[in-house]
Amino acid sequence: MIWMVGRLHAPWGTLPPSLDARINVEKVERLPDGRFRFAASADSCWFPLFDARPLLRILQTQNAKGQVMPLWRRPTAPIGQYLQSPRMLVSGEEIQAYAKRMLDLPLQFISYRIADGTQPAFELARALLDAGHAVFWDRWSLPRRLAERREVVSDTALDEHLLSCLRSAQTVWGVESPLYAAPGSYSVKEQSEAMNLGIWRTASALPRA
Repeated sequence: MIWMVGRLHAPWGTLPPSLDARINVEKVERLPDGRFRFAASADSCWFPLFDARPLLRILQTQNAKGQVMPLWRRPTAPIGQYLQSPRMLVSGEEIQAYAKRMLDLPLQFISYRIADGTQPAFELARALLDAGHAVFWDRWSLPRRLAERREVVSDTALDEHLLSCLRSAQTVWGVESPLYAAPGSYSVKEQSEAMNLGIWRTASALPRA
């Protein structure tokens, strides 16, 4: 099992590190150049945004000599400094319990227009994370280029995936920028679906610290 950790950087700041994905390895292949390729099984999953700092501070790793040490030895340093190569955990209990707790949390879905709503969406994501929520924001959970440019996947598959995530959310937060409700946009489709479900709220209604 492979766990991926990431951190979202933007011109307006940096969000806390979060678990990105859990890859359940179905098979391992050795490539002609000597590298290994790990094939993920169908029960692998991507995670929503959720502050992983409390988890990362307690994880213990073991090196090739059997020495045990904290994963994030100096929490004031960027976590990426300690994850430049794969690390082996002493135990998977803490990270699995954390992942389960995160996935059990009600999901907060951010609906916005990339053209003029990305910065307020970032600030909304940070506020939701600070309040302890699990957040679906496509800048983390789904590359927006798939939505805006129709790359890699079909329109139908993308629509179904986004709407499935939206329907599983407790709340859909709409970042109402000037272009938010433009006819034909993804955001207006998300707003309509969320209103029909009774889970749409304007982002300006979220209390801020």
